[in-house]
Amino acid sequence: MASGVMTEAILIIASIVVATSVAGIVMSKVGSFESTFTATSESQKNIMLTKLTIPYAIKNATSTNIVEVWVKNVGIDPVTNPTSMDVYFGPIGSVKRYQYDTSAIDDTWKFKTLPTIIQKTDAVQIRITESNPGLSAGTYMIRITAPNGVYSDYIFSIS
Repeated sequence: MASGVMTEAILIIASIVVATSVAGIVMSKVGSFESTFTATSESQKNIMLTKLTIPYAIKNATSTNIVEVWVKNVGIDPVTNPTSMDVYFGPIGSVKRYQYDTSAIDDTWKFKTLPTIIQKTDAVQIRITESNPGLSAGTYMIRITAPNGVYSDYIFSIS
């Protein structure tokens, strides 16, 4: 009888140890899943709250290969790394990506005044320098893409 009680006690303790181990593994996986879900939710929230618009673009009056572009943040979230934005420009059908560079001369873009963050309602001016002297008459497209993938397009004509 005493050995039966001892056996039951050992089995109960063993089942508690196994149940605790299983619960610990399950809880750690739930925590991992929760952190992944939270990161994904934050990323989606950032994309939903970011919105850029290009209200105006024009060929520079004094230089034949520069285009001036104004970009406005009309979203709720700020653009925190503006030099990581992608700028695409060119005639419709042959748009190409321009590098951000403050020292190079051609096929680059830069800010007129470098912002550290583009806050809600801020408008910034971008200068695109084309390697072709004298942009020819035609219809051109500009696409500005924020670091999180949100973009804005603008189409204008040079006559």
